[in-house]
Amino acid sequence: MALFDPFAKNYDNFYFSKLGSFVDSVEKQLIEEMADFKQDETVLDIGSGTGTYSIWMAKKSLKVTAIDQSTEMTKIAKDKAEKEKVNIDWKIGNAHSLPFANETFELIISVTAIEFMENPKAVLSEAFRVLKPGGRLVIGVLAKESPWGELYQKLEHDPNNLFSQAHLYIEKEISTLLPYPYRLKKGLYLPPVENFDLVSAKQTEKEKQEKQAERAGFFVIRWDKE
Repeated sequence: MALFDPFAKNYDNFYFSKLGSFVDSVEKQLIEEMADFKQDETVLDIGSGTGTYSIWMAKKSLKVTAIDQSTEMTKIAKDKAEKEKVNIDWKIGNAHSLPFANETFELIISVTAIEFMENPKAVLSEAFRVLKPGGRLVIGVLAKESPWGELYQKLEHDPNNLFSQAHLYIEKEISTLLPYPYRLKKGLYLPPVENFDLVSAKQTEKEKQEKQAERAGFFVIRWDKE
């Protein structure tokens, strides 16, 4: 059984909350800015889970292939995609050994996924292998030195919380993931609190992103393949 299978049924619940909706909007904005989507390009979503990003990208007219090791998460993703009437090529597979030929995709994304993988460097190396020259690899990861990271670390010994099993990243680790130049953007400055003023949160997010302030909860990293 894949790590995420027992959590599949309730995984999306967070995104229906006020806090979850805000987090989702911030993270997607960062991913879109860094990925620079182009209509009809081929994209691979590694660790696609319940299809949040796969469906979002398909609705933006990208040709999406999604891969995840969890059968249960993928079942949910397929049902959601059918309801949204979007076409996605769903794959069950191990990201450490991607079942694709060299230089297949123009864009590869992976959001909140490598944190849970046994060998993230191997996964990203595989991603680079199946990326076309001129393509982009964009990942979003959870940041350790933040209010969000502190929350996840408190859950370290809670077997009922999926994020207790995540490896959280500090900024200096990013350069060790792949031996290529990269760009990094930080975001998600709102702490994990349920009661907050949405207008104020959006303004604070904007200001802190402009400064690329410390204590962000989310990093987005982009590598370009020559």
